[in-house]
Amino acid sequence: MAPSPTVDVAANSKQVCDASLVFVKKHYVAMADDAIAAIDKPVSAKEAGAKVRGHYTALLQDLRTSAPTAADPQVRTALETLAAGVEKHLAGPKATEIEAPDLDPPLKALDTVCGR
Repeated sequence: MAPSPTVDVAANSKQVCDASLVFVKKHYVAMADDAIAAIDKPVSAKEAGAKVRGHYTALLQDLRTSAPTAADPQVRTALETLAAGVEKHLAGPKATEIEAPDLDPPLKALDTVCGR
């Protein structure tokens, strides 16, 4: 029987953490860009809310895709915790609002576990 391949946990964590930073930033920057664009070209509250919800939904999908790829259980847990927070935010009454102070703790926890 061949030995199972070993995963370099540190390298995997760096890769997963770097990727998560990229996609988290991408979604938050997109929300900010939409808000800035609405200054010059106003959109309805319904349309603005739909865009925010879309960004959070895409973030949730990225988190769900990324979490299982983390070899370090702490990194995986941080991604899963943030995903659960985003899911809860999307189910709540403020799902269409960019402001999500409820997501600050899991975002900080991901930064901490990723050494940022």
